[in-house]
Amino acid sequence: MASSTPVPSNDPLTEHKAILALIHKFLSGIKLRDPTLMHSCILPSGHALLIRPIADKISSLVEHSHQSTSPRQHLQITLPEVIDRIPFDSPVSMEENIALTVWEDGDNGDKYGGRKSEIRVDGDIAFAWTPYEVRLGGVLHHVGTNVFSFVRRLDGPEKGSWVIAYVGDTFKEVQMS
Repeated sequence: MASSTPVPSNDPLTEHKAILALIHKFLSGIKLRDPTLMHSCILPSGHALLIRPIADKISSLVEHSHQSTSPRQHLQITLPEVIDRIPFDSPVSMEENIALTVWEDGDNGDKYGGRKSEIRVDGDIAFAWTPYEVRLGGVLHHVGTNVFSFVRRLDGPEKGSWVIAYVGDTFKEVQMS
């Protein structure tokens, strides 16, 4: 009987694709308003460092605009707290998109300042550097860069699969003219 447990691949592109799929799954939870989906992608004891304007709360982003010159703060929180900050009950649609990687087909055009997403893997750890944009109500609201760290699950039914252990990101509000 074949096991459904993922086995690490000797092919770097296969590993990169698995990590990219996990990022897309995690971020799709925002658009789908599905915190359970997002929780399935994270290490429950994982952490995050978000660089935000002072007085920021994601729900306030939906309601108010911050000046890009606002003083910044480092929010050091757990990954479950990151998910808890997302206003899933807001009437405003939310979506986060990331830049393509160098090996993906397609063209980002001028989005992301010409930058591409990057993924690096070494054994059971990996990271991804992903320029991103957030749209609220279909309108570009802010951009930045995510830094994801990943580890392989050590046990359970998904042993060997990747899980998000850390997220860091920057925040630059888009100034509408």
